[in-house]
Amino acid sequence: MEVKKEVNFLTSNIAYSPDGKSVLSGSWDGTVRLWDITSGKLTKEFKEHKGHVVTVAFSPDGKTIATGGNDGSVKLWNVATGKVIRQFIDYYGSRIMSFELANMSFSPDGKYIMVPYGSFFSAGSKNARLYEVQTGKVIKEFEGLFQDFSQDSKYVLLWQGRREKVGLFGSRLLTVLYLVDIKTGKEIWRIENELWKGAIFSQDNRHIIAPRALDSDDIIFTFSLVLLDASTGRKLKEFGRVEAQTPNGLHIFLSPDSRYALTGEGILGFTNVKSIYKLWDIEQDTVKKILDSSSSLCAHEILNTIPTFSRDGMSAVMNDCSSMKLYNILSGEELANFIGFENGEWLVTTPNGYYNSSEKGDQYMGVKVGGNAYSIDQLRESFYRPDLVKLSLSGGTLKEFKKLADIKEPPSVSIVDTPKSVDKDEMTVTIRIMDTGGGIGDIRLYLNGSAIVLDTTRDLNIVPSKDDKGVYKKYTVKLLNGLNTIRAIAFNGDNTMQSTDALFDITASFKTLTRPSLYALIVGINEYKNPKLQLNYAVADAGLFGDTINKASSGLFEKIVIKRLITKDETEKENIIKELKAAHSLNPDDLFIFYVASHGTVDDGEYFLITSNVGSTSTAKLKTDAIPQNTIKELIANIPTTKKLIVIDTCSAGALGDAMQTAMLTRGMNEDTAMKVLSRAVGSTILMASTSVQQAIEGYQGHGLFTYVIAEGLAGRADSDNDGFVKTTELANYVDDEVPALAEKVFKKAQYPTVSPSGMGFPIGKVK
Repeated sequence: MEVKKEVNFLTSNIAYSPDGKSVLSGSWDGTVRLWDITSGKLTKEFKEHKGHVVTVAFSPDGKTIATGGNDGSVKLWNVATGKVIRQFIDYYGSRIMSFELANMSFSPDGKYIMVPYGSFFSAGSKNARLYEVQTGKVIKEFEGLFQDFSQDSKYVLLWQGRREKVGLFGSRLLTVLYLVDIKTGKEIWRIENELWKGAIFSQDNRHIIAPRALDSDDIIFTFSLVLLDASTGRKLKEFGRVEAQTPNGLHIFLSPDSRYALTGEGILGFTNVKSIYKLWDIEQDTVKKILDSSSSLCAHEILNTIPTFSRDGMSAVMNDCSSMKLYNILSGEELANFIGFENGEWLVTTPNGYYNSSEKGDQYMGVKVGGNAYSIDQLRESFYRPDLVKLSLSGGTLKEFKKLADIKEPPSVSIVDTPKSVDKDEMTVTIRIMDTGGGIGDIRLYLNGSAIVLDTTRDLNIVPSKDDKGVYKKYTVKLLNGLNTIRAIAFNGDNTMQSTDALFDITASFKTLTRPSLYALIVGINEYKNPKLQLNYAVADAGLFGDTINKASSGLFEKIVIKRLITKDETEKENIIKELKAAHSLNPDDLFIFYVASHGTVDDGEYFLITSNVGSTSTAKLKTDAIPQNTIKELIANIPTTKKLIVIDTCSAGALGDAMQTAMLTRGMNEDTAMKVLSRAVGSTILMASTSVQQAIEGYQGHGLFTYVIAEGLAGRADSDNDGFVKTTELANYVDDEVPALAEKVFKKAQYPTVSPSGMGFPIGKVK
């Protein structure tokens, strides 16, 4: 994978939150980003620094973060609000030492923060300032550069560097490592005439581990790892070999149990830059694992090979060129790669290609398939899997899932032999598909962003021609009066990757005798073959939605047809499919609404709408008795209108819901992901309850909470611009805001709907 969008920042420093659920990253674009390490989502950005951010740190309680930049400032932020609560001002006028800011840290008791100032080689100067977090006052100043706090916050470890002349032209770097009592300022012990770097305390406060320079050719420093007695400074043992470009190119971290040490070594070579991470077994004095990231690093990382352990010691985050990566420490396996962009978009990927992203984040990532470059959003329907990203982040395996490396190239598609203007309301569109080696799967046509054809028949007509290897398909397309933008795509043989878009504009001029019509298919299912699936409010919800739509849309349309399916016979699988097919005769400017209140679930990687005929909820029976996602997608995509609204108020089916929560983490996508994929596939706005907590869905004002909020929105509450009309975008925003607020207020439970606007925004109701 490669980033397509130009990245104007580099990831410079990272830190785990105390609870292990979040990671903070500082970047050279001046932005600090907070990531949810369990889901991969970018949750917050902090932007106040004028220069690049070179260090970040969490307070012990996780409520405050500290950031330091090369603009000379250290800022304290409230994590919850994202606001700066304090900024440390250097009253001596010297700049904060950006070269050493990686060593800025809170004391373990959270009362103090140590900040380095001044010059790198500045023997005798007060380089480390201890600030009181609560007041921002300087409590004490220390000579030397800060290394670490003792775990009881009573002592501080520092070192000083100086150049000593050797011969006529040569010199060598020497440092003093020493321990100081914070309260009295008294020096406890010191080690002189050796080069030390990156010393840290063990969690039990008994030991200090520090890299000691063995030799240097002034280009590459070679270090050993030394275990010291923390109370005396006495050397207990020495082991290992690590290298770094300048002493500051080496960083070391201890696992929470102090069993392992993780070193990051930055080396700038003549032809490349490499960063090597080594996991050391301290007790055995051996390297347990080596991670080499040489193929993807930037030159700045010789100063920033900074690994950070997770709370449980099982994983570590390491910075890479313009991103950060999460590794399983013991196996050495990369779990995920996190990328944040300057415009706030973000992307997190797994090594085998699965990803989660912000709305437009996947547009900035490119992939190579068959040696050719494509955009990762061409793989969205197969590889947009936030659930699998979450599984990978938790340490789960993705071995049973297909890999990006196994994907075959999609065909190339073009629109040919089609006029650019017509004087009628329909025309024939000819699609030419070229097999590039991966076969030809589904073909889709979109009109002004909304799907109007989804062809899965595979009965493609090959035009006989000696010189043309193209495969042709003709479709009759109903047009809108005016400009019609046709978008055509085709998938490879196993429908895992779509082609690059083929776009074609057609201008149609014809007389329209009637206004658009509205066709709504309303489904509410209380009774099921399996009595354990019984619902209480689905039929009432369907009635409320149908009545509200009928009232809100009055006067907007030539004809309003509301088809209600609420009895056990009417809501069987085949009857619902039949009624969806009946909508295939609609016109492009008509409005189609599909509402369903029922059970829905995900099994074996696919969403299923549970109909009244469903008895067993086993995987095999769901595939034959329920309506699978692909069938819903095909039926709705082939409705030729450009205006579609889908409202799905489904909850997981009792005990089945609990089982599915586990299944989502092991076998397939969740409902939220399924609906987002469906929305983009059919070019429709989809609103979905997205909850497995039935108490939060049912029992509010005699209806389900989700449907009640939608009805209130359609009645006028969603008209945010007060123009007298409720549009799909307004309704989506209203539902997104109001459902969580009401769920918390009334039920004291969390309920977050899935809102996936796609295609054209359009009015669906008039405020009476």
